[in-house]
Amino acid sequence: MNVVIVRYGEIGTKSRQTRRWFENILMNNIREALVSEGIDFKKVEAKHGRILVRTNRAREAVDVLTRVFGIVSLSPAMEVEANLEKINRTALKLFRRKKRELGIERPRFRVTARRITKEFPLKSPEVQAKVGEYILENEESEVDLHDYDIEVGVELMDGKAYVFVDKVKAWGGLPIGTQGKVVALLSGGIDSPVAAFLMMKRGVEVIPVHIYTGEKTLEKVRKIWNQLKKYHYGGKAELIVVKPKERERILEKLKELGKEKYTCVFCKFMMVRHADKIAKDFGTKGIVMGDSLGQVASQTLENMYIVSQASDLPIYRPLIGMDKEEIVSIAKRIGTFELSTLPEDEIPFIPKHPIIRGSWEEFRKLYKAVFGEEPRKREC
Repeated sequence: MNVVIVRYGEIGTKSRQTRRWFENILMNNIREALVSEGIDFKKVEAKHGRILVRTNRAREAVDVLTRVFGIVSLSPAMEVEANLEKINRTALKLFRRKKRELGIERPRFRVTARRITKEFPLKSPEVQAKVGEYILENEESEVDLHDYDIEVGVELMDGKAYVFVDKVKAWGGLPIGTQGKVVALLSGGIDSPVAAFLMMKRGVEVIPVHIYTGEKTLEKVRKIWNQLKKYHYGGKAELIVVKPKERERILEKLKELGKEKYTCVFCKFMMVRHADKIAKDFGTKGIVMGDSLGQVASQTLENMYIVSQASDLPIYRPLIGMDKEEIVSIAKRIGTFELSTLPEDEIPFIPKHPIIRGSWEEFRKLYKAVFGEEPRKREC
């Protein structure tokens, strides 16, 4: 029978009750991913620190499940009765298939075996030796435990053997739905999609919010969110678009006061204000931004401090210590980079010389001049 072995990492460090809760959420996310991608499956079950997905489309399932957070690695495997003859025959069959796939006449290989439950009479090293010997007797090959072309895996539990030759790395992290919800400000740039992705990787459901600047940029952001949703199994949110009404008022007053240099800080402050309202409407526990320290004028410590005063909720900045190359590398891996570099609407009100180290006291005075009141954090 075809089965996908799903391995998790951090979940295994939890207490028994907590681990079971994490496993259930992960299994639900796996089911959602398979259904949404049209992959038929018979059953998803947790057994002895593994999750088994029974499907006749194992390789396609693996491609989808690498995007489900909480999974560390996956192996499409064959399930057979745990007797040595069947294990040997299955291992040889999969070895030959992998050999043809690689196109190597005399591949180097090793066998790794693990008795997850202990009823099988041979110990793991003995299983490895027996299976390796059988392959050597029936196929041109050589054993190399360190520099190998093929690794044959055998996992034994509950009277069954699971034999495989592929171990596909996934993203790891925690299943979405285990760590609550946040609002993520999503622009058309490179950084904010990566920030949202990294929060999702830690098990957080993301509610994406875009502050409107034009139709071209909005269409671009919709494409970015559609790509991010491929990793958001367990989350249900759709893109929320906010069309700010106060922008012209701010721009006119700052121009009148000769303080256009504060435009970017004001715009980001008001973005957080909008995100704060949505976050509290949805009962979320924070706001995510794509700031990277010192990358642009609005992302200095002083200016981020000002922007942070717009909400009494935590503001999470997962990119804060990353440089641009690191951020771009992740964006390329998750498929948002090319979308983020598509054309977008020009923003005519960005000042030539934005303030680099804004003053909170000066900002408060400007805010009062624009709105007639002091900037106050929203009440919980």
